[in-house]
Amino acid sequence: MTALMKPSILAIADSDSYLKLATSFLHRLGPGWDRKVYLARTPVMPTAQQIAAAFEGTDLDPAALQVVSVSQLEADSVDEDIIFASATGPVVAEIYSRMLRTEPTDGRCTALISALPGVAFPATQKGWNYRRAGDAFICHSHAEARDFSFMTEGQPGHQPTIMVSKLPFLHSAGFPPEQNHVVDRLVFAPQAKVPAEQSERESILLALEQASKLNPELEVVIKLRAKAGEPQTHLEAFPYDSLFTKLQSEHRISKDSQLRFDTGSMGEALAAGSALVTVSSTAALESLDRGLPTLILSDFGVSAQMINTVFTASGVIGTLDDVVGLNFGEPNKAWLRENYFHRVDHSFIHALEVLAQRARAGKLQTDPQMLAFIRRQPLRHRLRTTLPSPLVKVLVKLRRYFRQARRNGANSLS
Repeated sequence: MTALMKPSILAIADSDSYLKLATSFLHRLGPGWDRKVYLARTPVMPTAQQIAAAFEGTDLDPAALQVVSVSQLEADSVDEDIIFASATGPVVAEIYSRMLRTEPTDGRCTALISALPGVAFPATQKGWNYRRAGDAFICHSHAEARDFSFMTEGQPGHQPTIMVSKLPFLHSAGFPPEQNHVVDRLVFAPQAKVPAEQSERESILLALEQASKLNPELEVVIKLRAKAGEPQTHLEAFPYDSLFTKLQSEHRISKDSQLRFDTGSMGEALAAGSALVTVSSTAALESLDRGLPTLILSDFGVSAQMINTVFTASGVIGTLDDVVGLNFGEPNKAWLRENYFHRVDHSFIHALEVLAQRARAGKLQTDPQMLAFIRRQPLRHRLRTTLPSPLVKVLVKLRRYFRQARRNGANSLS
């Protein structure tokens, strides 16, 4: 494409982590592309503070962010060459179903791509099925690409092209810088889904409190994605700030505790002299990218359930005792090469430009089998985009209530 005909891309996000992926992805493409960001109107929409954090460090203007209803999107209303569906699975599926033409013989003028916002290993069939109607699916490591390629085996009809990029918020051209083990700030990056049990989460807070007491000069920060009750990508049954208050009321953490909670950007939290602890958060990759000591907790298992099997053989797995003692391992270079720290070249951007050219020329086709697959999507997948947000929030709370009731029932029988 000539300078007068820039390739164009529209990113549609629906939550804090996906908005961060969208803004950092478009920032990496640079001003050689026409770029827009939409925020889908759903119950997991980020707060104003989360939006500001997502745009921080990019060349995009947060004032240009538009909030839209996915249910109003139509193929004829989009002029961009590429739509980047940077959203949770059901919303991606709904975007795709609305953008794909019903006539399989017609050439489409908009390409559809998607990605996951962080670690996507091991690949899951559920996540793949939401996104397999697209023209391309973006992985962020060679290990991920191999795992997702297995999803295409034995599936008839259309399969998206698997592309390999680098997580757009990682800046190392290849291997990250060597670690500096002078630590004066310890950052814990929680996740909404893991660990799931209240007692496990409390054990993390108690270990952080002990680290703070044994190292009086150490600043200890729990970097929340959202405060208790605020929206985020996944439901959180036991928010850490609520558990901290509970532990103080039970005198298990002192009233004058030096633990601090923060909801700013991860980039600000991971300042020089910091070290990061997490169960499996993508923040571990950001920390490694900056050459900071990093520790993946193994106390609750290294498993698909804990979303941390990708860190097997990484050299940075440790325990809560290591947190208290500030003991950090060195990342394994063979692991780094296969997992997120491969060397960057221009092949990925070139592949996107070619995809944009094909879309502009109307050369993209919609597979008839894929159209049939889309029509069979369960109605519950569309609730986030078709029902009013207050009603969906009620349904989400009911789902959380009954899920916890079933869990309590199972525990009482064990």
